[in-house]
Amino acid sequence: MRLSACITTRNRPEDLENCLRSLWDSQTKPHSVIVSDDSPSIEMQQQNQKIVEQYPQTIYITGPRIGVCANRNNAVNAIPPSETDLVAFIDDDICVEPEFIGGAIAQYAKMSPEQSQHTILSGISYSPDGYVMAPGKLSFRGYFRSSDVPETIAIHASIFPRQFFEQEQWDENIFFGYEDAELCLRALKRGYKILNCPELRVLNAGGNGKSSLMESDIGKLTKYEISIEAARLYIGIKRYKDLFPNVLKLIGFCCVYFLHMTAYLCKRGSLQAWPEIIRRSHIQKLWQPSQLNWG
Repeated sequence: MRLSACITTRNRPEDLENCLRSLWDSQTKPHSVIVSDDSPSIEMQQQNQKIVEQYPQTIYITGPRIGVCANRNNAVNAIPPSETDLVAFIDDDICVEPEFIGGAIAQYAKMSPEQSQHTILSGISYSPDGYVMAPGKLSFRGYFRSSDVPETIAIHASIFPRQFFEQEQWDENIFFGYEDAELCLRALKRGYKILNCPELRVLNAGGNGKSSLMESDIGKLTKYEISIEAARLYIGIKRYKDLFPNVLKLIGFCCVYFLHMTAYLCKRGSLQAWPEIIRRSHIQKLWQPSQLNWG
């Protein structure tokens, strides 16, 4: 089976080079690699493109610069379905272990053609500080929880059938946070299964530069914190309104979310962040006709 990798990058050429090196040093090489670059400056784009040119079967494209979901769509849509069977999404600060690609292909080789076309693999992503991200599920309130039957993935250590992205795309209404969990909800609704494969491992190096998302934004909240809470609100409503409709759960989620968030913002001295969380959540779009197949 042919496995292609989609790398999304922005302003981190050193990380990008380490990421590409780990992929092409794998015991089993990727069939192809697409690098979608969201860097805003021409100089940085040129620097990244020179790095990409060092690696065969690696294609450089510029990204749309409107969020990670749009950048991932940009990358995967650059791979014709006929040219690959499997696809992995890897951020620029991720290094795959040498056995990662070969191990994933070996898992799919054990399945029937029908199973392999409807199975998503998820390994684990670990950090130098000991933090481990593994597949699990979303709680009622939209937080990640462990589970023996996975419903979510560790995105950077996961493999998808390429055909899935003919059916669905990353939801570009989500700027950052929980976007992989939302995509998994749609996969489960379509009958896909998630298989936990802890032997598939990647290193999350965390990036060599401080992310702009960690900068203070409103009150005592960072851009990261606001984006995460906005995404949790959007996905919670979409989950109970559209994906797995349940009026009681929808009302219950909204009540609990707004009560808990108000208390949380008061405790952080950042009640003024409420309007921005609502604005960034894009929940109004859940009542508009979808322009793309985002579920």
